[in-house]
Amino acid sequence: MALTRDFKQTMVERVERDPAFAKALLDETATLFLNGEPETARLILRDLVDEERT
Repeated sequence: MALTRDFKQTMVERVERDPAFAKALLDETATLFLNGEPETARLILRDLVDEERT
């Protein structure tokens, strides 16, 4: 059996322990918006904001 891990849980843990990673995600959302990919940016931003609320 392959070992798997929930992606969202992995992201939550990484954001919680690594503020630079959270900032990089935020920077990436800005870049995506500026490059005409608002839907992808919105998804990343939504996940980042949702994780900060928990």
